[in-house]
Amino acid sequence: MVMKIPTKEECLKILKDNKVPDNIIAHTKKVCEFSLKVCGVLEERGIKVNKNLVTAAALLHDIKKLKPGDHEIEGAEYVESLGYPEVGVLIKKHGLKYSFNDEFIPKTWEEKIIFYSDKRVKNDKIVTVDERFEYIKQTYKREDVEKEIRFTKEIGKELLGNKML
Repeated sequence: MVMKIPTKEECLKILKDNKVPDNIIAHTKKVCEFSLKVCGVLEERGIKVNKNLVTAAALLHDIKKLKPGDHEIEGAEYVESLGYPEVGVLIKKHGLKYSFNDEFIPKTWEEKIIFYSDKRVKNDKIVTVDERFEYIKQTYKREDVEKEIRFTKEIGKELLGNKML
């Protein structure tokens, strides 16, 4: 079966149709930009990555951010309902809440790219993992995130090696 992935233009239309605020769209565009840089690093190492899948998931990962409930699961289910199940999987695995539940741990390169890239973009700026988690602690009133920080940095090392982005 052929994987169905929305184009960048289709993703932006889906965001607009869902009345996603401009600040969240700016964040997802920056996550997309950073994700494609990570893809480039992996490709330099001879690792093949589905850039279209990464682009779609990066743009749509926060589509249900402002809805009550778990935006990762709500977003994944919504995008799957549009006929993009593979994109939905990446959306489901981008969050921290379940990062130590096996079903939600990012395993493929594409899943890891979306997870890590989201943890490197604060609003619409690329920042360090530590800066992003400081923001997460303050914004979401999360104190104990040391395990998540270590997990995120491990994924970053796996994706980027010693390369700095």
